[in-house]
Amino acid sequence: MNEDVLGRLESMVKVISAGDLAPLRDVTDCKEHVNKVWDMFKESDIGIVNLEMPLTHSNEKTDKAINFKADPKIAYSLSEAGIDVVSFANNHAYDYGAKGLMDTIDSLNEANVAVVGAGETITEAFKPVIQHKDGLKIAHIGICSALPTGFAANDDKPGVAPVRARSRFYIDSVTLDEQPGMSPWVETSVVEDDLNDACKKIEAIKKDVDVIIAQVHWGVPNGWCAQFQGPLADYQQPMAHRLIDAGVDIIMGHHPHVVHGVEKYNDGVIAYSLGNFLFHSMSDDHETTLTTKYPPYNVDSLETGEAREAVVMETTIKQGKITDIRFYPTVLNNKGEPEFLEGEGAVAVLKRMQKQSHDLHCDLVIDGIVGKMII
Repeated sequence: MNEDVLGRLESMVKVISAGDLAPLRDVTDCKEHVNKVWDMFKESDIGIVNLEMPLTHSNEKTDKAINFKADPKIAYSLSEAGIDVVSFANNHAYDYGAKGLMDTIDSLNEANVAVVGAGETITEAFKPVIQHKDGLKIAHIGICSALPTGFAANDDKPGVAPVRARSRFYIDSVTLDEQPGMSPWVETSVVEDDLNDACKKIEAIKKDVDVIIAQVHWGVPNGWCAQFQGPLADYQQPMAHRLIDAGVDIIMGHHPHVVHGVEKYNDGVIAYSLGNFLFHSMSDDHETTLTTKYPPYNVDSLETGEAREAVVMETTIKQGKITDIRFYPTVLNNKGEPEFLEGEGAVAVLKRMQKQSHDLHCDLVIDGIVGKMII
């Protein structure tokens, strides 16, 4: 029996992942309760998050409602906190143009944090990061469907790895007459050329690795989707299934800024949204302002209530198979940093997650203040 096969038979890898991370300062300069969260990352084999802002000094602001950036020096604190891989495939990666995007990748690489989902070309943006852990080859990729105009990479332009979705608005005139001012029904579908291209790349990656973890930035932020449509956009579940059919084993979603349900599909696992993990701009002493005066969007739903809650996802992989998945609820404190939730607060997060997972025909068991997915 060769060493590669023997290694897989004896392997066990623990992956700790969270959703949106938007730091304005070092993430390790924090309170004791926050450090308990980071200890999970430090003790893991692989730590993963979505980096929701560029790390750059560029002032080349892109024309959009909200622009984020932070000092590139912050990258070193991500490494110190136990983060090994970040996805930069999101709707803020290009907030300060190509320079801001490339500055971020450079600063993370210097800090020994691997980056997926963005690059100097579309080939680089889709290029996986492959880690060798306890006899296993684990590939990471990042994909973005929440895609502002001009953010997608192409053959000769930096950007993020795109799988675009298109929207159509259905006007129910009968009900609209009864409910003037109601939102239209929004139908969405994935751009087939984008998804086909992504699936081909995934199939090629899977030939050389044991496990593929995909971080996907998708869906609709809390409060920006009419409640009568439910938490997921139409395109998300079909897209997730196609990615898994192509070879992805675990999908870790983010962008809606709240926790969504989980699904088991064939041999793959889909966590549709892990929520707001760290947002320094959601501290008591910071106020988010829009660059546009009209429409006069109310952004409270992005920063209050459920938007301050998230889950840390713990995935155990044994012999190349997912054997255990657990979810630990967190909440943003007054500095916009994560602390573990306890008692009724933790249970409330898990019950919402459990309900949505049940609607996706997936069982999530609540064991005290921990959610356990039935594999």
